[in-house]
Amino acid sequence: MIKEKTFSYEIVNYPKDKGYSKTFYEVLNFLSELNENHECLHFHWSRWEWMFARASFQEEELVNNLMFYENGKLKGLILFEDSPEYFFVLYHQDKDLKEAMIEYIVNNSLEKDLIVPSDDFIIKLLEKRGYEKTDWIDPITRFSLEDFEIKSIPGYKIVSLAEDYRLDCIHHALWRGFNHGDEIDYSDENLLSRKSMTSSPHFKKEYTFVAIKDNQYQSYAGIWYIPNTKTALIEPVATVPEHRKKGLAQACILNCINAAKKDGAKDIFVGANMKFYLDMGFTPYQEAYRFKKVNKE
Repeated sequence: MIKEKTFSYEIVNYPKDKGYSKTFYEVLNFLSELNENHECLHFHWSRWEWMFARASFQEEELVNNLMFYENGKLKGLILFEDSPEYFFVLYHQDKDLKEAMIEYIVNNSLEKDLIVPSDDFIIKLLEKRGYEKTDWIDPITRFSLEDFEIKSIPGYKIVSLAEDYRLDCIHHALWRGFNHGDEIDYSDENLLSRKSMTSSPHFKKEYTFVAIKDNQYQSYAGIWYIPNTKTALIEPVATVPEHRKKGLAQACILNCINAAKKDGAKDIFVGANMKFYLDMGFTPYQEAYRFKKVNKE
């Protein structure tokens, strides 16, 4: 691991290791700690785990992720998701730390786009160093209903993956639900990828619900939650095109929320602000912004 010093912080590159290692959990636990304080919710800990559960990123790229330590304790992160095309700047509320992170980015010519929370202090730092806010935002909405009814949908059975777990059906729902076309590639590689996605450390089949018709998953929704914590995130949500607008996704999501709440979740979030979510009881909560380097000093 490559180490450098800046200010009073030690900067460590993430190792070339796609496994669920000690360092993986250190980063995940740090992100969970931020999220529990309702900080940096746009990069929920599940996004880190979700990335490692997929085969879409290269192990050698992991060294582009940076960890900032103070007195041996992780204090901040500069992370990519899937590939180092842009970076999330994630941190505890400490002005010296924020200054050190932006100073490192500038001094080491890390001129990729940066995604940061709605934080006036760090926004001013970025603008001072030649970054400009783009029109892109990363919204977070929060489920605001205390009581809700989960309606049954005639002709469909809604169950958790703990009751019915079939990789080919998961692949069908996500392939067609995310509009990849009608011709579904059921290759061993794709099915193994779905198995990996549903086998990561904190993926719970009990928190993922599907709507079944004609012995096939037609809608799919999951929630990421660690028991004995407060925050949970809805991801992913997909419905096969010809089964949309029937209330399936909403019913699956509400079942997910209900399952997580029974295990102690207090705050349910989703990384979207579409009318679909607002209509079912989510309200705007946080935003993150994307900054682009526009001039050199």
